Amino acid sequence: MIGTAALLMIIYQIVTPLIIFILLVIFSLFSLFSLKYKLPLSNFFLSRFDVKNGNILPGRGFLFSILGTLLALQLFEYDIALASIIILTFADPTSYLVGKYLGKTRHFLDKRKNIEGNIAGFIISSVFALFFVSPVLAIAGALAAMLFEALIIEIQKIELDDNLIIPLAAGTTMFLIRTFIM
Repeated sequence: MIGTAALLMIIYQIVTPLIIFILLVIFSLFSLFSLKYKLPLSNFFLSRFDVKNGNILPGRGFLFSILGTLLALQLFEYDIALASIIILTFADPTSYLVGKYLGKTRHFLDKRKNIEGNIAGFIISSVFALFFVSPVLAIAGALAAMLFEALIIEIQKIELDDNLIIPLAAGTTMFLIRTFIM
């Protein structure tokens, strides 16, 4: 829901990359302060929506989705950036929910995830990406996003969040196909 609202605000130019950057800085500061102090507003949201999986940075997934959105808008052409953002918006939660409630087959790349979730995330995000790019780009971007979402990518023993990986993998794939194949 938040992702869809954010996407609409980007499309209608209510939110610009500069505003997204400012929000990233503000939310990062709130996250860092909430490590030491119980801030009423951030504590309310973190206690209800933050995934408790040993994160050292509260609101990590939300921060990485803002960063992934900002990078997509800065790195790719507008239509590819929007398709990458919509893939993030729909692939990640679809993959999680279908995998959790309907998943039976563990993914060979990450035993914490299910193949059924990745397939559902691929299908749903491909359909929504069609609003912005051609079918070839939509399918390729969604497929790359779901493949990279299943990988565990670490830098200096810090696992990268899939909310950053998904839009970058999708956007890079669509950009490369458009540049070198189409």
